[in-house]
Amino acid sequence: MKINIPVRQLALYVLICLGAVSAFILFGHNISEVLSDIVIGGNAPRTADVVWMAVFFVLSALLTFLYRIVSRRTANARIERLGQKVLGKIDDSTMKYSESMMNAVFVHLEKYRPFEKVFIPTITQTMVRLCAIIIAMFFIHRAAAFIMLFTAPFVPLYYVLVGLRTADESKDRATQFDALGTLFLNLIRGKNTVRNTQSGQTVADRLKAFNERYVKDTMAILKYAFQSTLMLEFITILGIGLIALEVGLEIIIFESITFYAAFFTLLLAPEFYNALKVLGIEFHNGKLAQGHLEVIAEWLEKESPETDYRLIGTGDDAVELKNISIGHGDTNFLAQTDMRVPSTGFTAITGPSGIGKTTLLRTILGLHRPAEGEVCVGSDDIGYISDQVYFSDTTIYDYVSEGNYEEAEVSAILDELGMAKSINNLDEGIHTRIVNHSIPLSGGEIVRLKMARVLIRRPGIILMDEPTEFLDAKTEQLVMEHLEKLKQDAAVIAVVHRRQLLKIADRHYTLSGGRIVPQEGGY
Repeated sequence: MKINIPVRQLALYVLICLGAVSAFILFGHNISEVLSDIVIGGNAPRTADVVWMAVFFVLSALLTFLYRIVSRRTANARIERLGQKVLGKIDDSTMKYSESMMNAVFVHLEKYRPFEKVFIPTITQTMVRLCAIIIAMFFIHRAAAFIMLFTAPFVPLYYVLVGLRTADESKDRATQFDALGTLFLNLIRGKNTVRNTQSGQTVADRLKAFNERYVKDTMAILKYAFQSTLMLEFITILGIGLIALEVGLEIIIFESITFYAAFFTLLLAPEFYNALKVLGIEFHNGKLAQGHLEVIAEWLEKESPETDYRLIGTGDDAVELKNISIGHGDTNFLAQTDMRVPSTGFTAITGPSGIGKTTLLRTILGLHRPAEGEVCVGSDDIGYISDQVYFSDTTIYDYVSEGNYEEAEVSAILDELGMAKSINNLDEGIHTRIVNHSIPLSGGEIVRLKMARVLIRRPGIILMDEPTEFLDAKTEQLVMEHLEKLKQDAAVIAVVHRRQLLKIADRHYTLSGGRIVPQEGGY
């Protein structure tokens, strides 16, 4: 199994582990000397041996503790960097992969964490411990060393065979988990459709089938783990038993070994086989975690643009589209067309539904990469009022202010948009909580709340998607008056369906036949 860590980090791990196991072996040497003096010599132990025994025991414990701290901090830092790579994949194409991204960050990344935090440090520590003990055993009792060398390969060999199968099974489970999570999230999003079409039972049956398959396959992996642990215990007991038998024969029948060597051997033998057992268990766990890493790697390998297709702060115009072509999949909305929007004024964009108006706004904003062409924007200070919105668990004040404006400023912008009365009628006013995407306002008021969040910032470029949707005539007139003032100092680009807004438009473009066509006379 490949352990992909920097050489300097591996060298640090090995150095600390070597110090810890060396201190433990020296502790074993001193305690063997002390017991030999007591049991064989019938004498009191020498003070120096007792002191050194205590020193080496404490040193071994301290170095082991230090290793745990260093390895955890290093692992957390590596996981954080991997997480940043995953988050760095969020781009204009990420929306359709949102469930995979969430699973990569919140599920597979956490499932992989034990590989960095436990597996790599444990494997390094175990290998150093095994090598140090086997070398020491050749100086203490050569026959026991040969028994260790003969029995040791059975553990890693068995676990390599089991672990390879486990990795494949684990990757399959990770893929199934993605499918189950994606299905669940999509069903939550489409709950109204499920309810309106009376498809509840069908949905429940499908979720049940996914869940039963996932549980069944997960239990198969647990079965492998149980069988592997049982076999590992058998090999460990057999190896320790053989060494104990050999030492017993030599000390009792052949009288060819000293008490010191016998005790030292029986002290190190369990440490050797326990280290082997840990190696086997961690190999199994490591292959499980590696399955999740492969899923993350596959997600990271999805093609994504390395550079922003937009140029910021170039030219005098707020927005300039040069030879732009945009679309979704095989559907092309615009083909090699141009558009310029001055730094102030109201620009209206119209066209039939589904012709690409919202996609054009997302392209300007940087959320949709064009097939070709270039987008130049005068500033990255852009406000976007979408026809969709997600309210996290927050308050109205926090949603509008984003932590950057005082209550008086928030109240003032809400008052300008004619929302003061509605907000003040709520029990907690602007501090009313928005829980589970539920907000006690009408559709028109939610539209104005979205506008307030952007307008309070007074950005130089404002993009709007259906800004007067759900508004009654009176409120629409109020918003139009506000936009007429706003367009004096900012470039407002709005996708509109309601003809009333065209009255304040300084420029009017229609999407038609893959082109952005200017309309004469504004409207």
